[in-house]
Amino acid sequence: MGAKTITNKMLRHFNLQIHESCQSITKPFFVVFFVMLSCFLSFKAFSQQPEFEIKLTQLEYVDGKTNQIVYLNEASVPSTLVLSRDYNHVYIQLKKDATIQYAYKVTGETGLLNWKNTTNEIHLLGLTRGVHKLFVKGTRNGINSSNTIQFDVFVPSPIYLRWWFITSIILIVVSIFYLFLTLEAKLLRERKNKNLQVSNLEAKAYRAQMNPHFIFNALNGMQSAMVLGGEQEFNKYITSFSKLIRNTIEMSSVDKITLTDEIAYITNYVALQSLRLEKEIKMNLDVDASIDQEAAYLPCMMLQPIIENAIVHGIIPKKVSGTITLAVKHVDDMLVVSVTDDGIGRQAAAMLKERYQKTHQSFATQIMKDRIDIFNYYNKRKLAFQIADLHHDDGTAAGTKVTLNVPVDFKTRHK
Repeated sequence: MGAKTITNKMLRHFNLQIHESCQSITKPFFVVFFVMLSCFLSFKAFSQQPEFEIKLTQLEYVDGKTNQIVYLNEASVPSTLVLSRDYNHVYIQLKKDATIQYAYKVTGETGLLNWKNTTNEIHLLGLTRGVHKLFVKGTRNGINSSNTIQFDVFVPSPIYLRWWFITSIILIVVSIFYLFLTLEAKLLRERKNKNLQVSNLEAKAYRAQMNPHFIFNALNGMQSAMVLGGEQEFNKYITSFSKLIRNTIEMSSVDKITLTDEIAYITNYVALQSLRLEKEIKMNLDVDASIDQEAAYLPCMMLQPIIENAIVHGIIPKKVSGTITLAVKHVDDMLVVSVTDDGIGRQAAAMLKERYQKTHQSFATQIMKDRIDIFNYYNKRKLAFQIADLHHDDGTAAGTKVTLNVPVDFKTRHK
């Protein structure tokens, strides 16, 4: 019994000591906790102040469509303000509240891109043309307003800077330029057609002027052949003459002829002249082997005047027979055709006063130059014509060389 009593006393004593110790520790802890909780709730209540809303009370501007002053309140403010180009100003009045600090900014407007503090009245003066966005916000005790007033502001450009006006001007200018080019091209075509008509008439006139002259000389030679050469010589002459006349008529309707046909025509012409003049005229041919004579073309009746000049002014005045050399070479996409005679030369021919030269006026050289001018009208690569005097080693005349340069792909009025 005594032992139990002691034990119980000791537990009570122990329990009492423990209870007293907890009370001494817990009591100030709860005090601090409640103080901190009350501070936190007070701070939270303070920090969670009710949000506020800013309100627009009046808006004034000059409408760009009617040019009338528009007075609006918050309920009737449109989302986009279209200002007058000449009176591009906006007046905004906000609810007056001393506790609210207002600020605004305007996009696309130099100097107003960042927030700018203001009173409850905002004056926007002289806005630049284009589309802007206006933002207005409020701050109270460092807390932003729950809403931001926002709408678009459009300031139209002057008529002369609007896209439809610029587009119209561009279209008008392009149309005028196009009409001008079309008219110029039409006039150019008409002028070209006129020039071609003149060129065609001139070419026909040149052939008509040359052919009768040649025929007249051939007929005179026919009479001489019949009287002096006898029937056999006359028949030979008639055969060459008829063949030449037929070829001449055929060539009168074309602008170019193959090298084969031209050589045959010139050979027959020289043979006929030799019969008519009763003077041997040799004809030498030197054609480049690389040239396809059936595919190479020369201007029609271009060599005949050169050969005629060589015979009339170079070989006829000689006391002996003469030689004419026709050479054709292919050089750099050009046919180089040369006619060389061993006549008396141009200087001696000019000094002669023989009756044949007095009564015969030769147009061959001028016709040649004029026809070359006509052909050059159609070709970028030009035909060229040169005459050179030949001399022996002792300086005496050895004849004349005429060179004609013809593009391989030369064109005529038909092609």
